Amino acid sequence: MRIAAAPDGVRIEFAAEEAGLLTVLAHQFVDVVRDPELDDAPLLASLFPDAYRGDAEASAEFSRYTRDELEERKIAAAERISGTAREGLVVLDADEVEAWVRALTGIRTMVGTRLGIREDGDEPDAGPLAEIYGWLGELQWVLVDTMEGA
Repeated sequence: MRIAAAPDGVRIEFAAEEAGLLTVLAHQFVDVVRDPELDDAPLLASLFPDAYRGDAEASAEFSRYTRDELEERKIAAAERISGTAREGLVVLDADEVEAWVRALTGIRTMVGTRLGIREDGDEPDAGPLAEIYGWLGELQWVLVDTMEGA
């Protein structure tokens, strides 16, 4: 993977495996967010944290009014990745980069939760999923850094 600033965004050169991995993870993330039967409390707590810690009733009320919109925004961002990630050159404008960064946050949270990462500073055990977690973080950081430098 190579990333460089473009006049109005970012240019990314993906290998087939990288583009495929991003697409699969984006689809998995959408499935997780859409699944009303999902019983993964740590993941849901990370993706949709309580607005009012210590006040379950106020948090539930807040969630009732905001959850659907938050879900749709997370899904739309992940679908931007699955719709644009491909082998070879990918050129993202500033809006697409922003959507990618938002989606990568959620996708990385999903992978991190599977690795048992619950808070900043937790380090995953070695293995393929840990490598994916690190790669997602690197991709996210480089996208942000490239846009800030543009």
